[in-house]
Amino acid sequence: MEQNNQIQKIKNKLQRIESELDKCRTSTMQDGWQTSKHAKKSRKWDFYAQEKMSLLNQLDKLGAL
Repeated sequence: MEQNNQIQKIKNKLQRIESELDKCRTSTMQDGWQTSKHAKKSRKWDFYAQEKMSLLNQLDKLGAL
């Protein structure tokens, strides 16, 4: 039961991270090239992508994938 609860918490975090990744997709047409806005989105993307991989790894270890 506790493992299912933990899996559900991780999946909820994963959904929030996915929505953040959607917000910070970079576009040179929209943000320009080599601008601070583009760089900020890129750094945010890197952070959330690492978090996503970490959560997916946790789910894999729990056997939920």
